[in-house]
This record gives sequence, structure tokens and C-alpha cells, in this order.
Amino acid sequence: MTNVYRTAEESGASLEELIVLCCIRLHAGTREADQLNKLLQSGVEWDKLIQLARDAIITPLLYLQLSTVCPTLVPPDVTEQLRTDFQANAQHNAMLIRDLLTIVKRFNREGIPVIPYKDPLSARTVYGNDVPRVYADLDVFIHEGDVARATEVLRTLGYSHISYIDAIADALDVAIEYHRIFAKDQVSYERMFSRDRVGPFDFANDHAGKLEPHWNFLPGRWAIRRNNEPLWARARKVPVGGTNVLSFSPEDSLLLACIHGTVIHGWLAWKLLNDVTGLINHTDLNWDQLVTIARQRGCLRILTVGLLLANEVAGAPLPEDIIPRLDHDPRTRAYVERVALQFFHRDATWHRGIVATNPAHSDLRYVLFMQERVRDKCRSLLRVMMLPVPSDVKMFPSLASHTRVFYLLHPALIVIKLLRHRLKPHA
Repeated sequence: MTNVYRTAEESGASLEELIVLCCIRLHAGTREADQLNKLLQSGVEWDKLIQLARDAIITPLLYLQLSTVCPTLVPPDVTEQLRTDFQANAQHNAMLIRDLLTIVKRFNREGIPVIPYKDPLSARTVYGNDVPRVYADLDVFIHEGDVARATEVLRTLGYSHISYIDAIADALDVAIEYHRIFAKDQVSYERMFSRDRVGPFDFANDHAGKLEPHWNFLPGRWAIRRNNEPLWARARKVPVGGTNVLSFSPEDSLLLACIHGTVIHGWLAWKLLNDVTGLINHTDLNWDQLVTIARQRGCLRILTVGLLLANEVAGAPLPEDIIPRLDHDPRTRAYVERVALQFFHRDATWHRGIVATNPAHSDLRYVLFMQERVRDKCRSLLRVMMLPVPSDVKMFPSLASHTRVFYLLHPALIVIKLLRHRLKPHA
């Protein structure tokens, strides 16, 4: 993509989408500022732009860029609307930081190590501020062995458990314990509650929204190396408001941002790309160490996707000697180009398939492709075959209290599904 704007226009991007792209790329130099001025004088549909920014979860960034680069080109009522959203987000972030510091202090007092991430406190330690990003909830990382103690501490702080197993959890109180026993792998346990979440539970109190404690970063069907002790060893203490707060190293933060975008959300929002770009632009990265960590964890392809998107779409600079060390599978390049175009044209399944997608298998194909090591692909196949999923329980709710039955039932259901697909007449 030699000219990202030309590529976007050729793909049918609207004027408002080009403005969003320009705001994401403003760090790249004066050319972007000139481009933004030009776009804003081309008949902007302001309501459409604001809605697009909200959908992309970058409204505060849009306000900052417009008010800094070309405030006279924005109608006063639009500026006021964006300023209101910006201030509301700033107040929300400040509230989240207060609550997070309370949690960190309490965990420290109880001897439970905790690392906040993907939150305004982490953004403050990395970027020096937290305002331009939108945060829906709080995320903290804990040791798997501390889950029970962390649960009790959070309850004493006024948090209540929220289950994401849909109707099953509403009907069966045993669903949560069932699943903890049911999926020995705690990441799979989270998959029973939410398609997108990979921690064990979410907690919510009356005013702060959700808190998500995690002890892993990947859903159960992903077999990429799960030894997280090196992350703890590389974490560093940062003083915030009189409290020492653990923070992931810049290299781990960037890799986790790429995992979050590629694995958890499939690059469904500009915010995800902006997170990767921000870490590249605002942190002192040891690039050699970053590539080494990604290779050791089996995440080099995931890192490659995030870095190339940040570089080619968002204009983030990459060292020349790093690109040759990334994954060079032609399908990776094809996927990056597809994602870049799909930032402007979304549909419900665009990010799932790498080859021609079959709705019954597209998720699995995506999982297998994104893991570059053969042994990880094989482990993922085994996990898919053996680990039960929420739909199994929904199909047989009367068996929910008999947890071990589903170890036998799930493989049988997989075989039946494959046979049905095989026998289904094709047009």
C-alpha cells in the first residue's frame, strides 16, 4: 500500500472514513495535517462523522485532532458536541483510575500480585496521559493460583459476579462451578461465559462498570504457549498516586495489543489499531527482544499482522531491520491487505476466514492460520475436539450438573456436525 488514502478511496471509503484515517495518522507528519484540512473542506456530513468515530471508539482522539489542527473548519455545534463527549470520557477515565488504584492497593495489602493493562492507568504510565482513549471497563492480570483469593477480595470491595453463559447461567446456579471443574484450562472456562473474553469472570459494582481479572490472554482453543511467568519477571513498578503499580514491559504491552486486536476482536475497531500505533510511537522499544518474545510464544504471525497494519494503515514507523525478521507467509500479507480494506467495509464475518470460508469452520481456520507452529495447530485441533463449549450445555441443559458427561458428549457432537456438513447437498 504505497498510498493508503488512494487505496482507501479506491475501496470506496467515504469522506468521513478518510477523515478518521487521517486523524489516526496525524502523528506521521505535516502531510497528514494538510490532508485533514483538505478533507474538511469537501462537504463533511458531521453527524455521520461523529457516529463513525463513536463506532470506531475514537471520539476523544477525533476531538483532539480537529481542535488542534483545524478548529476553524469545524462547526461550533459539532465542536461543542465532541467537547462534551471528550469531557465525559475524561471524567469516566478518572473514575476508573480511582477504582483501579483502590483495587491495586487492596490486592497489594493481601499479597496478591496484580498488573493493570488495557486501562487508563496503563495508558498514563505509557503515554503520560489517559484522556484520548475510551475505556469500557478495567482489566487486571493475576496469577491463576490467586483466582479464589482475588474473587473474595473483590466481593469485599462491593463487586458482584456477572456470568456470560447466557440463559444457562440464569437457570442454573451451578453453571459457574460446573465450568470451573468442567474446563481445567481456566481460559476455556472464560469461553463458557463470553465469546470475546478470555479471563475467568467479570465483576461489576454500582458505579464503575466492569472489572475483568485475567490469568491468560488467549481463548481455550488457542494453543500458543501459555507460560506467563516471563511476563511477570519483565514487569516493572511504576509509582502512581503514592502507590507502586506493576506495569507490563513495553515489548509485552505491544505484543499483547497485537494479540488483543488479532485474536480477541479481529481488528473490529480503529481503536485497536490506534493502541498498537500509540505503543510504537510513545514507548522505547527493544525491537530485538520483542521479536524474540513473539517467536518464543509462537506469536510471530500475530505480531506481524499488528505491526504491518500499524505501519501501512496508521503510518507508525518500524525499524528497517525489523520487517525482514517478521512472518513472510504470503497469506499473512494477504490477510493484512484484507484487514486494511475492511476497516472501511465491515460485515459480520470478514475477519474470520483466511481462505474461502465455510461458516461451519471459519473460526477454526482462522485459529489454525494465525498459529505459525505445527505443534500449536495440532494442539488447537485437539482442544476443539475435546473441550466442551456453551452450546453443548444449552443443547442439553438437564445434564448441566453432570459435568463429566460433556467430555464424552462434545466429541460426539463434533463428529455429528462434520457428518452433517459432509452429507449436506452442495449447490
